[in-house]
Amino acid sequence: MADLRSLTKFAVNVIGIRMPGNWDKPLGYDGYARFVVVYWDYANDDVFITDGLTGESGGAWWLYTNLVERDARQEITSALMACGAPDPLSKWPLGDSDNEATHGLILDRFAHGLWVAKLNEAIPFLRQQHHEATPDKNATALALVRQRKELFEEETIRSFFPCHCNRGWILSLDYYVPCPECRRSGRIEVIPQQVIL
Repeated sequence: MADLRSLTKFAVNVIGIRMPGNWDKPLGYDGYARFVVVYWDYANDDVFITDGLTGESGGAWWLYTNLVERDARQEITSALMACGAPDPLSKWPLGDSDNEATHGLILDRFAHGLWVAKLNEAIPFLRQQHHEATPDKNATALALVRQRKELFEEETIRSFFPCHCNRGWILSLDYYVPCPECRRSGRIEVIPQQVIL
C-alpha cells in the first residue's frame, strides 16, 4: 500500500514547499492516484509525469521548469543532496536536455506535498497504489469515445488568436483551473463574420 509512512522510508520531503492543488493537471495528468512522479524525460526532451501505470509528456513544461529552476531550486537541491544525489549542481539529477534523470519529484496530490526520491525506488512505490484498482470497461470505452471525438474536432481548420491566460491554465488561489475562455488550448476561436448582401 502506497502511503506517507512507506514514502518516508526512501524519499526526502522538500521542506517549505506547498504545491498548488491541480498542479499536475496542466502537466498532463488526468488520473486519480494520490502520488505522481515528475522529471525531465531526456529521450523526448520534455517534462514527464506518471502515476506508475500511465505516463504523459508534452504538458505544461514551463510550470515544471519554473519550479525546479526558480521557485524552489534551493529547496529541491537541498532535498536532492539529503537523498544522496551526487553533486546536483554539476549534473542535475531530475534530468535535462543533456542528462537522463536518476531522481524525480513525487507530488502528493492530496496533501500538496513535494518529495524527492530515486526513480528506481519511486516507480515501484507508485505502482503499489494501483493494486486494489480494477479497470472499469465502461469507463475505458467512454474515454476512448471522448478521445476520438476530440481528435475529430481538432482536425477542423479554424482561425485562432492567442488567449491572455498562461497557455490554457489560470492559477486561482491555490489551484490551477482551465481557462474558461480558451478551454485549455491557449487559443480562442475566431468565428468568421457572415457577409450580408
